[in-house]
Amino acid sequence: MGAGLLAALVAVSVVAVASVGSLWLSLSGIRRDFALLPVRDTAAAVGVPGSLNLLVIGTDSHQTPGNADVMMLVHVDAARQDVHVVSLPRDLLVTQPDGSSTRLSKVYASGGAAATVQAVEELLDIRVDHVALTWLNGMSRLIDLLGGVPVDNPVSMTTGNYVFPRGQITLTGEEALAFVRQGPTAPGELDRAESQRLVLQGIASRLLTSTSLRNPGTVKAVLDQLASDIVVDSGLDARRMVELYVGLRVRSTNADLQAIKLPTAGRGTTPAGDGYVLADLPRIESLGRAINTDTLDQWAR
Repeated sequence: MGAGLLAALVAVSVVAVASVGSLWLSLSGIRRDFALLPVRDTAAAVGVPGSLNLLVIGTDSHQTPGNADVMMLVHVDAARQDVHVVSLPRDLLVTQPDGSSTRLSKVYASGGAAATVQAVEELLDIRVDHVALTWLNGMSRLIDLLGGVPVDNPVSMTTGNYVFPRGQITLTGEEALAFVRQGPTAPGELDRAESQRLVLQGIASRLLTSTSLRNPGTVKAVLDQLASDIVVDSGLDARRMVELYVGLRVRSTNADLQAIKLPTAGRGTTPAGDGYVLADLPRIESLGRAINTDTLDQWAR
């Protein structure tokens, strides 16, 4: 899943392995920014009470806002049994408040996380509860601390000295950086945003299942690394992270995240030559209803 939820998942180790003050300090050291969420009426929430939607924005740029390379919506159901990740195409054409259309990545570049939240909420008719920004080029050490990450690679590819066969592979930190920095050089090769999404998803999967997180020293190292590579909204404090991850670890029946691709209806090009992805609005409407009713398992079948 994404960075804010990654931090939440790691946080349960504080409870699971020891009551160590330094670990709590590491959690508290994760940067928080109140401006990541828009100002809105808190009574306007929709969905099953207790469920949670987290928007993850991944970028290689430390400028805020910069270019959004990866955007994912993480949904945790109210029973804390299921976690679904909805991939949002960065080139998705969305409608702005003034009625004009633009790509989702440009919404972030011009308006930041808060504007992106509003666009995603409008598209799916949901409420985004939390936001996390992550810098993808800082994930190498985190991946090594977790013992590598699993990736279901859809295409075989060679990048420099690295060969990535098709199918289930496990990447070290250095391999993961090479994997996410690859770009398509021929038809059918893996898009860079998709490779980054796969690595982020693999990190989240490892955080849910890794036995290395039973070691308090590893937990602290992971938290310290996350603190340098992510920013979350001010509502996702240390207490909230612990509560979320404890609920997931105790109740979840799924060892892995369940991935969903946002329904799309083809591609197009603007007069200026910018490519975009069209939304499949009827299916997206049904997807939004499934998010709001905690029925994503049935929707995805």
